[in-house]
Amino acid sequence: MPLAPCSYCRQRSDAKLSQVTWAWLNAARERVAWRQKLCVACFVQNVLGLDKEVDLTAPLSCPACGIGTEHDYDAVYITSFIPGQGKMRLELPTCGACAAIIRGRAMENAERLEDRLALVEGPGPSNTDTSDPWAALGIRPRD
Repeated sequence: MPLAPCSYCRQRSDAKLSQVTWAWLNAARERVAWRQKLCVACFVQNVLGLDKEVDLTAPLSCPACGIGTEHDYDAVYITSFIPGQGKMRLELPTCGACAAIIRGRAMENAERLEDRLALVEGPGPSNTDTSDPWAALGIRPRD
């Protein structure tokens, strides 16, 4: 039995937990992401129930309530790692109201992830002499 309980229901399960990362853009257009570990029942309830087949010829519709989202599109992105099954990705064309509900469930006992852009920011390699290919690699003569 896993030591960690399910992030959503807080129960311990006999089966391994899935790892689910929920992400979206906030009002300032910044990426927000939360990670949960879900048991099978909570995965089915919170993730699998939103996995609807998309008709590429039809207008977008919210997978939760079914209304058209052409003019009220507030996407939620899900990346799941399911034990023994691998990676599963979903892009949900949710309406604003359903996105708020889904995001609330996604934050339930979840771990907030650092902003990926903050992890890669900072000074990069600096070379002032790019005409010499060895210098461009950062190899300089010894003094």
